[in-house]
Amino acid sequence: MEQSKIVQYLSNLDRKDLEKFVQFVASPYFNQHEPTRNLLLLIIKEKSRKKPRLQKEFIFSKLYPNSVYDEQKLYNIMSNLKKLLNRFLAQLQFEMTPLQEELHTVTWAYDKNHFSFFTNRAKHLGKQLEKAPYKNQDYYYSNYRLNSMMGYYRVQYIDRSKSNELKSMLDYLDKYYILEKLRNSCHLAANRMLMNTQYNFSLLDNVLDYIEQNVAQFASEPSIVLYYTIINTLRKDETERHYQDLRKILEEDYHLLNASEQQDLYSFTYNYCIRKINQGKNEYQQELFELYKQGLKSGILLTQGVINEWDYKNITTLGCGLQEFEWTESFINTYKAHLPEHQRENAYNYNLANLFYNKKQFDKTIRTLNQVQFTDIKYHLNTTFLLLRTFYAKQDTEALLSLIETFRVYIIRNKKITTEQKKGYTNFLRFAKRLVLIRHKEDVFSKSDLQSQLQKLIAHIRETENVINRQWLLKESGFEEVEETQSIL
Repeated sequence: MEQSKIVQYLSNLDRKDLEKFVQFVASPYFNQHEPTRNLLLLIIKEKSRKKPRLQKEFIFSKLYPNSVYDEQKLYNIMSNLKKLLNRFLAQLQFEMTPLQEELHTVTWAYDKNHFSFFTNRAKHLGKQLEKAPYKNQDYYYSNYRLNSMMGYYRVQYIDRSKSNELKSMLDYLDKYYILEKLRNSCHLAANRMLMNTQYNFSLLDNVLDYIEQNVAQFASEPSIVLYYTIINTLRKDETERHYQDLRKILEEDYHLLNASEQQDLYSFTYNYCIRKINQGKNEYQQELFELYKQGLKSGILLTQGVINEWDYKNITTLGCGLQEFEWTESFINTYKAHLPEHQRENAYNYNLANLFYNKKQFDKTIRTLNQVQFTDIKYHLNTTFLLLRTFYAKQDTEALLSLIETFRVYIIRNKKITTEQKKGYTNFLRFAKRLVLIRHKEDVFSKSDLQSQLQKLIAHIRETENVINRQWLLKESGFEEVEETQSIL
């Protein structure tokens, strides 16, 4: 029973929520079945022991001391407790959205034709919306629903000629849809750039055209402006204007956004810099590093005390690339405890290995990389590339050539990598193999022949459009104008 869903779900509740759930199950309004309440208390009691006794037969004997074990009966109680937990979690979420609570009250009064109560609570909700700190999707949706009910109430029972609320209803409905369309399109567009996924964005072009034709109408809607700006940084990557607009929002309108929108603002600002860095524009490294430091200081990078493993990786990569070794080592160790538990050791070991590599401690790099498990395609790609660079630095030709071939087969067979990404990686591996073979025969070539071979390689690398980690190849081939940029995710 210890592996049952209800026991696992209860284990995920923090102490405060677990205490609330006990009160919830004890309430006769929500639960009048005593064995279900007893099951909850028994699970909590046993989970507090060093060796929990959660065998089904034992639990049943405690619930029904004088009965023969009945597995189906126990399953029914467990199912009932799970349903109560689902309802409790919905209640918790409901309590976190006070506008929705008031909106449901207004809706109930309207549906039951209790119009005196309806108009009273609708007026109260209207005042709450006027004082709402953020114009987000909850704000637009609540205004849409309130104006819908008030508008139809006035048309049906007061004066058919009065339709101001119905006009407002449509305006708020449009803004709600536009905001949700933009917000979700931003996340899906970003995901499409990272993974081999395709989406039909349907009316997005129409929405963007409408906003562009009605700029003044949306100028005072900070959430819509935010996601409109973000989607333009994703769709019009070649111009920096929209990125600068994002920076302006970060500096001037940050306080007008709720916590989720603030996180998106930081995240997509980071992602723009990351794309530019991966395109070889090294001037964005210092800017991104400072943005990350700002995000750590403000706490926006942590969600309920947890830092995303890829933010952790990117900060480490930047710190190493900028040779901020002391700060980076402190960061790696300080924020290890803030990583998601199931990703903690993997993320810590990979990033520690990256630090060792940049400090030219290559044996430590290899030992630490050997502790990284390939739980994610990104770990496989990044770990392999770091190991490749380490073997190259150690001049271990045999290990290098073996790794290049193994990596090439992995890239070709992997279905989660886009065709464009596969081309970039296979081009890289092709040039890396040529570089390794040239360097391996360095003592055989004359100085002029060596330079000729390397110059030809440099020319081929530069003229090839899609090459992952181009800067490293050029740098190791002797192209002095290139400053190496480590890949950022």
